[in-house]
Amino acid sequence: MLADELEVPPTPVVRPRHVLVLDLSKSMLAPLPDPTGVQGERRKIEVARTAVYRILENAEATGAFFGLVTFTDTARVAVPLTEIRHENLPYIESLISMLTPSGRSAIWDGIALGADLLRKPSGEVVGTLVLVTDGWDNASSRFRAPTDEPLTPETSRRIDLVPHVLPNASQLTLRIIGIGSGSERDKGVDSGQMNGLVGQMRGRATGAGIAAEVTYQEVATSTDLFAQMVNSFIDIGYEGARPLEDLHPEELAEHAARAAKALKAPNEHATITQLRNRKDLPPPPADAGTGPLPSEVDVLELQGGTLPPHLKERYGPLGEVVEAFVARDYATAMNRLFRAQALLPALTRFYWEARIHYARGEVVEAARSLLHAWVEADRLPPEARGRIGRRLALLQSRIQNDSETETLVRFMDETQHRLERKEPELSHELDGIFDRLLELRTTYQLARVGGSDQSLMEGAIQHENSVEEIFGLLQDIRLKNTQRDPVADGALDFMEICLAEMR
Repeated sequence: MLADELEVPPTPVVRPRHVLVLDLSKSMLAPLPDPTGVQGERRKIEVARTAVYRILENAEATGAFFGLVTFTDTARVAVPLTEIRHENLPYIESLISMLTPSGRSAIWDGIALGADLLRKPSGEVVGTLVLVTDGWDNASSRFRAPTDEPLTPETSRRIDLVPHVLPNASQLTLRIIGIGSGSERDKGVDSGQMNGLVGQMRGRATGAGIAAEVTYQEVATSTDLFAQMVNSFIDIGYEGARPLEDLHPEELAEHAARAAKALKAPNEHATITQLRNRKDLPPPPADAGTGPLPSEVDVLELQGGTLPPHLKERYGPLGEVVEAFVARDYATAMNRLFRAQALLPALTRFYWEARIHYARGEVVEAARSLLHAWVEADRLPPEARGRIGRRLALLQSRIQNDSETETLVRFMDETQHRLERKEPELSHELDGIFDRLLELRTTYQLARVGGSDQSLMEGAIQHENSVEEIFGLLQDIRLKNTQRDPVADGALDFMEICLAEMR
């Protein structure tokens, strides 16, 4: 067999690796205020547990690896770094529900153990490490952090935490979330200790050329704690949607031909142009907005009209809004949304205002709220706009009764959602081709005009060349799809039909 006939092994999928280091000292039983009055005072551990449910759900949806380290007088691994799957999720959730605070705080030992879960066989630490604590270290026996105080015979025997967490060649994101602030015992995190650790970590990363991002954020309310641990933008599908793999070939062709109309007539389908232009916006300024980091889209699939379990526990007040919305109790949904507005990112709030208004037949109000959501979406980093933008564009096409645009955006959004976990590389390639299809809208118009004008002729030639190039890319992807995934097959068929309509 010739060398070039040998089968090339597939590129391994690199999945996210996350470890949460959670304080389970006795002080975590203390309550946190809720400035909104929606939830009332909740114990720190209850808020943290709710956030962990949400983190686990996201890990299960994206195929990420997740591990949990807890610490009291000692640090221990509660959940080893593992791929969160549907089969093991209930078992892990039951472990989380049994977490009970007690004892003191071995913070440095907890961070070191969390780094060990992310440590590769070659020694470097790779992944995301999140520490949540409400106090200061008073129990670590193996590790020590930077301090201005002279070392004692006992502390000098402990291991320096900084190089242990950040060995050479590491790629680590370390986020420290401190609950409260105070130098007195049980009054909050010791900000002096934490800022000292952050400075030492950043200094080592800079000096050794290590890829590391280290941040420290203090929170004082249950709202802030939940938002900093995990922030969500959830959505549910629209009625009448059918999975790609369930469509008969004739139905798939009909959908693709309808979607192609949105590509062929830019002036009649402004939502697509709007979606495309927003992807090209520059990054927002560094001081644009405050509060949680960009939202992520999370599509909830209803099975027989029922919602996933633990919705309220995983999503907090937004879960309650969705519950009322699915029950078609729109007045309650809007009331809950209003009461929870201080807990939610503005983008999430405006989007759900638009969904509820539209469900009630209030088209003008829905359009107004959606416009505000678009403005908030523009403030996201470029890499976060794609998925959010498709959700907004899908609602906008519904409000405008634009079935061609709705079909096109729904196709891409569904493809991304279904493939991003099991076929992330394929999902990324299809997203790139979708962008290429949008670019064809301009050259298609030139190709239709015709005539002897040199620029028009060059535009038509460019269009045909682009079409052929994209056809080639689709065929390359089809050859790679050796598993014959039905979603991928349907997506490729859909795109080829759209492309044929663009000739």
